[in-house]
Amino acid sequence: MRAFIELRDALACLEAACVGQQAANWLHAACDLRASLLGEQGRKGVIPEIIALFDDLQTHLKKLSQDAPPYRDKILRACDHIDRMAEQLQPGLPEACDYLARDALVNAYLNTQKKHDWLGHKLCMQQSIKTIWSRSDMRTLPLHQALTPLCSAVDMLDRMLNDFVGWKQCVAVGGSGHITPERGKSFGLLVIALAADTVAEGIIPDISGNRLAIRLRFQHWQPGQPPIDYDHDIPYNMMLVPVGCA
Repeated sequence: MRAFIELRDALACLEAACVGQQAANWLHAACDLRASLLGEQGRKGVIPEIIALFDDLQTHLKKLSQDAPPYRDKILRACDHIDRMAEQLQPGLPEACDYLARDALVNAYLNTQKKHDWLGHKLCMQQSIKTIWSRSDMRTLPLHQALTPLCSAVDMLDRMLNDFVGWKQCVAVGGSGHITPERGKSFGLLVIALAADTVAEGIIPDISGNRLAIRLRFQHWQPGQPPIDYDHDIPYNMMLVPVGCA
């Protein structure tokens, strides 16, 4: 599940940087995406995990269709849609991976992040990016076109994971909360939702625990200050998704 989330976020950053014409951000996201797809920098290639998530999701949906006969046909149509999305992944992936592996600018930027830069390559790169980026459409369009099926699949998978189970409303009394996963089930993803205003104030959950018990301790992140425990009651929503448990 971690590899999938890293891929999802890299794709989102790549698209946002392209739309905003932010060259350095695009290159950073492209290097992050390369690590996910090619299995670099201590990561495994993400595509097998995506296929496994599709399979796992289908297994749970088919079980759900048996437990909820009135929704059986709709759920099975969702399973068929998953099959089609998995089939559409293959055509663009080799092209995208080849682009990320061979592109001179991506490789040069990646190298500036890796090595001791005694000769100032990183400084030279920062000065050159704006000029190279002046024809950004020609540089970015082939990669973004090749990534279209993958982006669609990741977006659908992300939405289905978040829609897979209902939200549970909770309150962290005095800023502290506990989650006890149901025994006999394995969960691959915990999602905590807070009001946007709460997050904007710098209220963030610190999460610890294991498969048997999860502890939340809300903290207040203020500018220029270390985190401090938040000692007021905090309402939040949570869901535990029984997909991606391996």
